[in-house]
This record gives sequence, structure tokens and C-alpha cells, in this order.
Amino acid sequence: MANTLEKKLEHIKTHVTKVVNDYANKNHLTVSEEIINNLSVHLSLSITRALSDNYIHTSHSQLEQCKDLYTYPIAKEIINDLCKHYEIELSESDLYNTAMYLADMTILDLGFDAEFDIVDQEIENIMDETLDTIRIKLGYNLRENEKFVRGMSLHFYPAIDRLEEDRQITDNPLMQTVQKYKKSYECAHIMNDIVKRHFNKSFNSYELSYIAIHFQTAFDARTAV
Repeated sequence: MANTLEKKLEHIKTHVTKVVNDYANKNHLTVSEEIINNLSVHLSLSITRALSDNYIHTSHSQLEQCKDLYTYPIAKEIINDLCKHYEIELSESDLYNTAMYLADMTILDLGFDAEFDIVDQEIENIMDETLDTIRIKLGYNLRENEKFVRGMSLHFYPAIDRLEEDRQITDNPLMQTVQKYKKSYECAHIMNDIVKRHFNKSFNSYELSYIAIHFQTAFDARTAV
């Protein structure tokens, strides 16, 4: 079962990568392979969850200014294409995140009004502390991979939002597959320990598994170099 799901995700990721590349080329948009890979992982996971009726709904009101990004129309084409192909609905959050990925931006770059408090300094500190602790304890300098840090940030902020509102993910069809990512799980647990110190709450095993997937993209990139 795990192998079947892993192959299904890989098949989806291959297709998503092609779609993203096609629209980037069509619109003469220069995007690095690493950004395309991170975006493809993000969208593949969203598609997989939608196909298994386990979609993660996230708040996106603060992200609406992404409509002003020059990449927004391209992102809209990509999302519409994928929704039509897989006969699913992806949220506006996926649309906005796609626009940010293509523009090589993160939430931090958008300059939200302080009243939204979406980019709390404490969350930034957790990211910094996590990367420093991973380097010291495990010897992996993931901070040097700026694309990974940006991709992780796009996942981490809504994950913290879910944690604070007690609406964490309760399933991951790829759980068995992800558990093979030993190094990535070590990193995810380090992040979880730091999150617990800051919020007195911990991510559950399913949230951790998705965080591990994002860490795995960094290790995959290191292997590919």
C-alpha cells in the first residue's frame, strides 16, 4: 500500500512539474529548478489530499494581496489546469502560494499590515532556532538552501495557525512512506521540541510527517548537487 501511494505521489509530482514548467516557459518566466521542485511537492501533496478527501483548509485572507503579484495570472492558469486534470478543487491558498513560489517570495516578503499578526516575530525565531539547532546537533546546514527555507516557511506558518486553533491534520496517506525519511524526521522532531517551548503545544504525528516531507526536499537537493 505504501509503495502504491509513493508511486502515485511521484506520478502526480512528475505531472505537476511538467505543468509548471510548461506555463513558466509559455509566459517567459525564469524559475529555478529548485523552486519548481518545491512548488511541485507542495501542489502534489495538496492534490493527493484532495483526491483522498483529506484536504487541509487554511486561512488565506491575509494572502489576498498575492493577486497583485506579476505571477498571479500564471499561477491561476496552473491551478485551473491541475483542477481540471484531476477533477478536484484546490483552495485559493494554493493559488496564492503558487504565485509566491513563482515570484521567489515568502510571506515575509509581502509586508502584511501588523494588525493581521501573521508573521509573528516568535514564529521567525522558531525557524531560526530550528535551523541553528539542526546544524549544531545533526551537522546539516540547511540555512544555506534559501529555496528550502522559503518553501518550509510557506508550509510552517499555516501549520502554526492550525496548531494554535486546535485543528491539526488528522491523516496522511503517505505516513508509512514518510517514516523512511530518518534524517527528515529528526529535523521535524527538533522543530517540534522548539515549537513546544514557545507555544506549550506540539504538532501531532501527521503534522510532523508533512513537515518531514518538506525537510526531505532539502536533503534531496543536497543529494542532487
